[in-house]
Amino acid sequence: MFLKKNFGALFFLFFWGAVFSQEKQLEKANNAFKNYAFIEAREMYLKALEKGCSSMELYEKLGDSYYFNGELERAARWYEVLQSLYPKQITPEYQNKYFNSLKSTENSIEEIEVLPLLYASDDNNEIEVEISNTTIGYDISSSEDKSANFIIDVLNINSEYSDYAPSFYQNELVFASSRNKNNYSTILHEWNNQPFLDLYATNTVKTDEKSITRLKGDINTKFHESSATFSRDRKTVYFTRNNYSKRKSKTDEKGTVLLKIYRARYDRGKWGSVEELPFSSDEYSVAHPALSHDEKFLYFASDMPGSNGKSDLYVVEIKEDGSFGAIKNLGKQINTSGRETFPYISDKGKLFFASDGHEGFGGLDIFMAIPKRNGSIKVYNLGKPINSVKDDFTFIINEENKSGYFASNRKGGKGDDDIYGFRQVTSFPESYEDSRPKTRLKLERVIKLKPSKVSTTSL
Repeated sequence: MFLKKNFGALFFLFFWGAVFSQEKQLEKANNAFKNYAFIEAREMYLKALEKGCSSMELYEKLGDSYYFNGELERAARWYEVLQSLYPKQITPEYQNKYFNSLKSTENSIEEIEVLPLLYASDDNNEIEVEISNTTIGYDISSSEDKSANFIIDVLNINSEYSDYAPSFYQNELVFASSRNKNNYSTILHEWNNQPFLDLYATNTVKTDEKSITRLKGDINTKFHESSATFSRDRKTVYFTRNNYSKRKSKTDEKGTVLLKIYRARYDRGKWGSVEELPFSSDEYSVAHPALSHDEKFLYFASDMPGSNGKSDLYVVEIKEDGSFGAIKNLGKQINTSGRETFPYISDKGKLFFASDGHEGFGGLDIFMAIPKRNGSIKVYNLGKPINSVKDDFTFIINEENKSGYFASNRKGGKGDDDIYGFRQVTSFPESYEDSRPKTRLKLERVIKLKPSKVSTTSL
C-alpha cells in the first residue's frame, strides 16, 4: 500500500510537471510569435506538438508562422488540420487564410471552389460577402488568355535573399534587399532568418550585382529600410524603416519593433537630415509610402486603431510648408478585413496596391482602383502573369511607356522575393480610363475618405 501511494504521488508530480513544462513552452512560443520571431516560435510549437499538445490556438499560430513568411503551401496544411479538428469554431479570418493558402498549392479549381461552402455554414458571413462584392477587371477564371496582357522577366539583379519594393529614381531603379554584406549582415531577422534590408540602386537591370550600389548617407542603418518613394526633383525621399532613432531601436508596449515612415534630403551626393514623420507611432506600424504624381498627397499602409483589417491604406495631405494634414482612411471600397498594403500612384493617377482581402489567385495579389463615372470606386485584379498563386506586391508602372516592375516569391525566381520587370502589351480597359488631370483630382474626391482617430502634428 505504501508503494502504491508513493507511486501515485510520483505519477501525480510527474504528470503536472509535464503539463507545467508544456505551458511554459507554449508561453515562450507565444511571446516569440508576438515579437514576430516566427521561425523561433514555429520550432517551439512543433516541439509542443511532439509532446502531445493540441489546441485551436496552436494550429492557428503554426499556420500563421508560415503564412506571414509567404510559405502558403505549408500554411495550408496546418489550416487544414485546424479546419478538420475545429470545423464549428474556426473563425472567418482563418477560413479566409485557408482559402488563400490553398489556392497557392496549385490544386485543381474544383477543389478550391469547395471552400466558399465553409463560409456559408457560418452565421458571420462577412468574408463571403466581401469576396462576392469584389469586381475583377481582368477575368481570373482563365489564365490562358491573360498571358498576352503583360510580358514579364525575372531580373539579373536579384540575389539569393529577399529583393523587392522597386522604385523609379532618375534613370536608376532603387529597391530593398537583404543582401547586405557589411559586418552586421550576419545578424538574422527573427521574422524569416534573413539579413536586414537596405536600400540599393542600379542604373541597369540587365547586368549582375556589379551594377548595384548601396544608397549613401544616413538612410541605411543596421535595421530594415525599404519601400522608398522620391520627389520629382529627386531631392526628397520618403521610406520605411524600423522604429529606430539615435542609434537605438524602440519598441511598443509588447516589446515589438514596429515600422515607421521617415523623410530624408539629398545633399552633396548622399542622403541625410533623416526625420520621422509626425503621424508614425511607437504603438502601431506606418509603412510603405507612395507619393501622388503632383506630390500633394502621401499614401501609406498602417494597422493603426480604426483600421478595417490587418492593415489598411491611408492618405495624408502634404502642405506647401512640408507639414501634414489629417490622416484619412481610403474606406471600405478599398480596404477589407485582410491586408491592403504597398500602395503606388502611377503617372496617370491610378492607385495600385497589394491585397489578400480582395478576390485573387492566392497570397497577396496586385490590384488597381479606378474611379467610375457614377462616383464609386472599383477594384480590379491585374490577372496573370502579374499575379500568381504566391505573394505578388510592390507594383510600379510608367503608364507613358507601358513598363514597370513588381516583386513576387513565386517559383522560378533566384531567391526568396524577386523583382520582375514587365512590359504592358494590352492597355487597361478603356471604359475605366479618364484623362490624366481629372483622374488624379477625382481619386481623392471619389474615395470616401474617413478621418482617422489618430491626430497629427505639423513638422
